[in-house]
Amino acid sequence: MSVHAGSILHVGGNNVIDRIQSAGLGDARVPREVIREVGNREVVDKVPGDPDFTFTLESFDVSTELEAWLSGKLGTDPLDPTKAPGATDPDGTAYSWLDCKYVNIVSPWKDPNTGAAGNVEAGHLVPGYYPTRVRYRFGVTDNSTQEVELAGGSYYYAQHAPVEDLASGDGTLTDFDTADDAVAYRRGGAGGTTFKWVFGVLVNGVLQVEGLDYVQTGPAAATPGPATVSFLVAPANGADVRFVYFTTAARAFPQAVNASAIVKPAAVRGRNICVYLGDAGARAKLGGVQSFELEATVDGEVEREFCNEEAIGRTINGRDCTGEVVVRSRNANAFFQLLSKVTGVAQSEVIGFLNQNSVPLTVEIQNPKNPAQVLKTLRVDDAIFDVPGTPARVNAPTDFSLRWESRSGDYRAIKGAMA
Repeated sequence: MSVHAGSILHVGGNNVIDRIQSAGLGDARVPREVIREVGNREVVDKVPGDPDFTFTLESFDVSTELEAWLSGKLGTDPLDPTKAPGATDPDGTAYSWLDCKYVNIVSPWKDPNTGAAGNVEAGHLVPGYYPTRVRYRFGVTDNSTQEVELAGGSYYYAQHAPVEDLASGDGTLTDFDTADDAVAYRRGGAGGTTFKWVFGVLVNGVLQVEGLDYVQTGPAAATPGPATVSFLVAPANGADVRFVYFTTAARAFPQAVNASAIVKPAAVRGRNICVYLGDAGARAKLGGVQSFELEATVDGEVEREFCNEEAIGRTINGRDCTGEVVVRSRNANAFFQLLSKVTGVAQSEVIGFLNQNSVPLTVEIQNPKNPAQVLKTLRVDDAIFDVPGTPARVNAPTDFSLRWESRSGDYRAIKGAMA
């Protein structure tokens, strides 16, 4: 029997990430350098390089749970979808692309022989990854998708249950024990003689470095048992402390992913998505929209150090936010009204190719079962649009593609409607 996608979950921020269409590591190959030497035609060895892995997740979920998780929020019950990250935040709460944190991803695999519920028989850990790209894609007749890409330098498998422990600092406590017996990882592979048990140690969403911020201890040799993370400086009072590991303790497979669609829609299509240009007072709805895309990215690189096989962080050089709106204008007047809105130039004047005018861009995503309820709002305060070309084609309506970018490189995902 194969390992089926229906037996694999992804848990982040103490909550099952639901409506997932695809998720996993991309190119997981470790680069290897071929070593040769003078006077020898044979290969001496192949030395592993320093990888930078990516984990990509695509979901039909249009709530703000993913954005809340990426900004450091935690759920209070992984089995209850009403207690997901950001569930207690009031409507109007904004999650900025500039506020992303490091996160851990826990992927439990269900024993396929135990029916609808069942126990976890194996799993996958993706520890201490940083979000490097978020992309929203909305089509007029397509299901709305939200894609998150995270980057990091390690990942682990075991035929044991993967878990994330959550704790809170009190300003004096330095030692944090695993809640269950942890399984050892042999450093360096099969020939290694030293071990570690805990991965992805985070404090307030900041990746901690072993040997610099903390040390870990565990049972002798490779025997499963309690492990301890000992911080060199006690985390502050109220600090959010997290770490992941594999455990031999029996764990139930969480079924929250199958929660009723009454809690949140299975998917949302273009008929329940509104795009606006201009300030909130005008709410100038953009007509004829066929598709919308927003992509936020991070320019950076993985950080490493001597005497450490894992990445220790990520250098963030900058962020950006770009996108595209495809519009099918009803007539020439509607098209020139659109150009006037995005350029700030009157319809009566000539509109050229160069535009430096920025306008607020707002996208509202409605609940299909109650369109009066706004589930989420995407907001770019300073979108600069390119004046489109004219992609005319025989026997087809003309769709104008307007590329845009944020002047500040930022966007916000807002829970509910904008205040």
